[in-house]
Amino acid sequence: MSGLLPTSTDASSEQKGELRTLWLDSDHAGELLSSLSSETARAVLTTLHDRPATASEVADRVDTSLQNARHHLTNLQDAGLVRVADIRYSQKGREMNVYAPTEEPLVVFVGREERKTSFLDSLRSLVAAVGLLGIVSLFVQWLLTPETMATAADSLPRMADGLGNGGAAASLSAPPGVLFFAGGLLVLALLVAWRRWHRVNYPTV
Repeated sequence: MSGLLPTSTDASSEQKGELRTLWLDSDHAGELLSSLSSETARAVLTTLHDRPATASEVADRVDTSLQNARHHLTNLQDAGLVRVADIRYSQKGREMNVYAPTEEPLVVFVGREERKTSFLDSLRSLVAAVGLLGIVSLFVQWLLTPETMATAADSLPRMADGLGNGGAAASLSAPPGVLFFAGGLLVLALLVAWRRWHRVNYPTV
């Protein structure tokens, strides 16, 4: 009979929900910070972000007792950081909860309301920019197929003498979509750094 019960899970650690914000002086923030006050609790939450797991698997990963793992999982669940994502069964047919992070990422905010709004707007803009960059990078990767790249490489002037043997070939070895995405991330990082520098040195009145 136990062979008919699911012993694996399709649960995911991916967080697809809306971004949540929490004020540091709120009652819920106190519960959340209390649930993370232990190093073991933080290790439990971290390992669930890597991969969902049962209580016994969590205990093995963070090198603690099963009782202690269950204690921290309960606290994290009460604080809204962990959820029961699935149920699976042991080889003996025993029911086990599969734990995963909550679907909504969380930001604990310290500051004034207007700074919170500005921060969230900036964060959303950055996430949107990275998402758009990823889509464009996929298009670049699709556009520059291996056949197209081979034709372009044949048409480029020989640069091996100046770069050393194999230098030009090595520069073309990385997928074009990856190169485009990496370059875009660099530009975004420079823009964020410049905006932060400008805000510090030329604050608005």
